[in-house]
Amino acid sequence: MKKAWQNFIKSFQPTYSVNAITYFVIPGIPVNKNENRHDFEKGAQEEAKEFFDKVVKKTKEMGFSPAEVQLIRGKNKVIQKQTFGPVDILQDMPMTVNA
Repeated sequence: MKKAWQNFIKSFQPTYSVNAITYFVIPGIPVNKNENRHDFEKGAQEEAKEFFDKVVKKTKEMGFSPAEVQLIRGKNKVIQKQTFGPVDILQDMPMTVNA
């Protein structure tokens, strides 16, 4: 009975995802945007937050720049965002998207 109740409650919780966006800049060519998304189950906020922290740490270690990492709740609400490099400037430039 307790398991059924937990499943019922879990069905109303939001899903979480971590979005890692890397920008490749070559002068004279449109900016190349590579987006990787990792989805988590409903109510898995702790696992998503842990994965977000690992991605941010790894991005710092590897020195990817410019890059952006987002922790998203539901379909499009950004809970946390970490940027590396001049991401704001690049978002206004013409892009090609690789997903």
